[in-house]
Amino acid sequence: MDEHSTDIFGPVEDNNDGNVEDEEEVDEEEPEEEQEEEEDSSSSEEEEADDDEPVLWSPLRQNVGEHLKETYLKEVQQFLDKGKSQIYAENAAFNALLPVSRRRLRRTYLERLKWTHRIQHDAIHRKVMKTLRRFIEEDDMDFDEAAESAVAKRKFLLSRLMKKKILRDDDDD
Repeated sequence: MDEHSTDIFGPVEDNNDGNVEDEEEVDEEEPEEEQEEEEDSSSSEEEEADDDEPVLWSPLRQNVGEHLKETYLKEVQQFLDKGKSQIYAENAAFNALLPVSRRRLRRTYLERLKWTHRIQHDAIHRKVMKTLRRFIEEDDMDFDEAAESAVAKRKFLLSRLMKKKILRDDDDD
């Protein structure tokens, strides 16, 4: 396979998700002036969200891609066996797995969302965040610099989360 198929769910392509028919129906029903007003009012919010989307959601998309990679490769191979081109096979396999990948993305996002909510009440996390805020306010650091410094400063607290196992001589049997 070529390089662009290694990251199955990499950056989003602007393909309108196949909803061309829906857009055509809307065009026939609404005058152009009303559509332009609606686009202008919502476009700034959408543009801001779209600008951050690839970076912010990339880890979740990669997680989905890793989970479905084997299935994806099998699907691609099935299309190739039917005599389809490489690009067609990759796109068709991607589209075939789209419902599964969307469910997986939502499930992964939900897990991380719940984890984020729970960790906000964790004592260690609160201490790290307190240190981070102090670095931002007192030392005039940006968020990334403050986060790295706070984690480094609180490394002993964080090390308590990964404890060494006790090795006994009689356990090597």
